[in-house]
Amino acid sequence: MRDVSILKKKYNAEENNLITLLRGKKDERIFTLKNTDCVAYKMNIRSLETLTPLFNNNTWLTIGDYTGFEAKYLIEHEQTVTASDISDVFLKEVHEEGLIEDYKKINAENIDLDENSFDYVSCKEALHHFPRPYLGLYEMIRVAKKGVVLIDEPIDILSKMPLFLFIKNVCDLFNPHLINKIWKNRFSWEEVGNYVFKISEREIEKIAMGMGLPCVAFKRRNIKNYSIMKNHEKSYKVPTDYKFLKKLNRELFIWNFICKLRILPYNSLCSIIFKSIPDDGLLQTLRKKGYEVIEFPKNPYIV
Repeated sequence: MRDVSILKKKYNAEENNLITLLRGKKDERIFTLKNTDCVAYKMNIRSLETLTPLFNNNTWLTIGDYTGFEAKYLIEHEQTVTASDISDVFLKEVHEEGLIEDYKKINAENIDLDENSFDYVSCKEALHHFPRPYLGLYEMIRVAKKGVVLIDEPIDILSKMPLFLFIKNVCDLFNPHLINKIWKNRFSWEEVGNYVFKISEREIEKIAMGMGLPCVAFKRRNIKNYSIMKNHEKSYKVPTDYKFLKKLNRELFIWNFICKLRILPYNSLCSIIFKSIPDDGLLQTLRKKGYEVIEFPKNPYIV
């Protein structure tokens, strides 16, 4: 029973945090949704542009879409969308503003929908909030007909830096906590109380192959730490501060260049888990957009 009570606390904390956060900043959030010429809008759009190869008269369910931003973006690209989050307190307001169409209050770890209810399920920067992220991912796969898109989830650096893993293994020989002096965010939580669950390409592959799914696609990105934007009031309240935007772009350019040289790994991962093999046109488009597409061999023991 103890684990159940902890889960309830985590769910309640997430929901109450959103209520407090969004009620206090309603005008700012609405402003960001309505005004394309502000820093917050422009930075968020970059993440959602990873979805464009999948735009083909599809139906979508957005998970963890607490302001309805993802749903609004999809609607603008002629997709049929239902927005959802663990709290619908702000989605109601956005719906009343006429910015989104359908919405639901959904706990992603227990989605009250039938299998194959939507063509695609998208989840942007939300999986790492889940107390049981794998359960949430399995639920998203269940209700999706074509696939699930995870956008900008933090990458587990141990999967990308063999030297760092070697250092950890050496430290573990003496003391399993010794690596913590170097790896400061090994155990990391956000203020609302959730553990920051980091993923890797290999983990996504194993989940897909375990379910007998045929294909995944990955795109690695660097995203800006939004704490810098929170301290920049103009990002919400006035049209774009181009000087500030140029600073962000310059820093991202430098980090992207370092990552292309493989000196450091990218800090976020976009993953698409397909439930059937995409057609050749979509596969070609994904590759042109910078995705790495991996098709799995068939299980020889199941016909």
